[in-house]
Amino acid sequence: MQPNGHAKLMVTLVAPLLMAAGPADWRASPFHDPVTLYRIDRPRSPVPGPPEGVAALDTAAVARAAGTSLLIDVSPVQDGRRDPASGRWTLLAPARSIPGALWFPEAGRVPGDDAIIAQFTAVVPQLAAGRRIIVFCLADCWMSWNAALRLHRMGHRVAWYGAGRDGWAAAGKPLAPAMPFVNKEK
Repeated sequence: MQPNGHAKLMVTLVAPLLMAAGPADWRASPFHDPVTLYRIDRPRSPVPGPPEGVAALDTAAVARAAGTSLLIDVSPVQDGRRDPASGRWTLLAPARSIPGALWFPEAGRVPGDDAIIAQFTAVVPQLAAGRRIIVFCLADCWMSWNAALRLHRMGHRVAWYGAGRDGWAAAGKPLAPAMPFVNKEK
């Protein structure tokens, strides 16, 4: 067999295996919990698509839906800390998000802080009041994927904006100052 014939044979044999691995191969990743499917490590990496049962939205669709949907940002705090007693965040640098979005930092991290997850799962459905919930983070970040899956599993109408803050800004859309959500009832 000639060298290029061997290469052709390898492509013929290996290509279908690679295609079969496709987007579902993330499920076998050591960075995912095999039972829950949540991303548990290295959340900043390419995400192949939305969680099963959750619609993916592009920037134009988010812009159209912004007035009738609840926008939830689960991006991490880059420079700051959370006081566990009060639940309040202290930011060392200003943050920006999609205008009108409520920011629940770290709510998509798995494993995450139990208090953050409890507040997120209790408060977001109340704030949505039957509206669709659009969850986002940063581009190439599994935290919004995890948060969208969590809300979907709770039975809420959820959409996922995978491009997040980064995609919004790249599309020339304005970002607004953002502060972490604080439950006024505390």
